[in-house]
Amino acid sequence: MPIIQLHKRKTYQWAIWQIEESLDDLLTCFDDSSLYKLQAELFTSEKRQLEFIVARVLLKSILNEEKEIAYHPNGKPYLKDNSYSISISHSGKYVAVIVSASYPVGIDIELYGERIERLAPRFMREDEIPTLYNGDIRWSYLLHWSAKEVLFKMLNQENVDFKKHLVIHKFQVENKGSFTAEERKTKKNKQFVMEYKLHSKFVLTWSLDQQGFLFLP
Repeated sequence: MPIIQLHKRKTYQWAIWQIEESLDDLLTCFDDSSLYKLQAELFTSEKRQLEFIVARVLLKSILNEEKEIAYHPNGKPYLKDNSYSISISHSGKYVAVIVSASYPVGIDIELYGERIERLAPRFMREDEIPTLYNGDIRWSYLLHWSAKEVLFKMLNQENVDFKKHLVIHKFQVENKGSFTAEERKTKKNKQFVMEYKLHSKFVLTWSLDQQGFLFLP
């Protein structure tokens, strides 16, 4: 199975899958594939079908058991049995899943490309300072965007303005590392530690809300 990265820590785990298989091949990963197939076929796009199934295959690979993923009205995924917090992201042929039994989590994967430089003014604040990585500023823009996606997922709030409500503190981009961020959407103004890794084709960013907690059965 093409899990290209697996990251395990005491309070969370994440994994990345590169999609290379057909839908039928992926469905063989499940004990009973019929329900998964019916759910996937609700999507008209083959790409969305593959992303839907790979997320569930990844979850099974991480936890060594099948879990049912459901969705809140706003599209945020959760496990039906509330055994873990979960976050899912996909970009291009890559799908990432993170789980934690201790804290709310968020993850985001973003393909590298020139387009991010044109989009940067839409989400970068004046007090956010990008830094060069190997002479390239795009990696910094991409990490700012990816981190704000993670914050947005963990906040689970409506009407979040990425430029006004989400703040990334200055950091020097390396091939992996961490930096701090904060949200200014709620009265709590929570601070977060964002962790990241660079790949030749994408960035991966993730975080835990250690001020939050889970209601587990």
